[in-house]
Amino acid sequence: MAGSVLASASRTLDRIQELLARAPDPESEQPLAKCAELYIPVVKYSLPQAIDALEKNRFGFAEYGLSDAGNEAEECEKNLSGQGGSPVMEGNELVRNLVDVALAIIKVLQKSF
Repeated sequence: MAGSVLASASRTLDRIQELLARAPDPESEQPLAKCAELYIPVVKYSLPQAIDALEKNRFGFAEYGLSDAGNEAEECEKNLSGQGGSPVMEGNELVRNLVDVALAIIKVLQKSF
């Protein structure tokens, strides 16, 4: 499940970077740049480390990395929603929803160990 979160976050970051490359002015570029700043560490560090932690049954650390991804997706959406609608709303929502499912699975796993 954490792999699905990473895949979705990666696709959302790719979309943000595409939009950034085509941003017509600094006003529309700024919130997209902020979203990229939020997503890059999630995709490069937080989620890969969470996946590694899951493989080692380190559920607390995995929970932290996944929660970070969800929080950053939510923050990105807040930054963009003030711009007359978020062009990556679906990606942000998917990341958030996948994180919620992954965290629920971790809670079940924690009870099993």
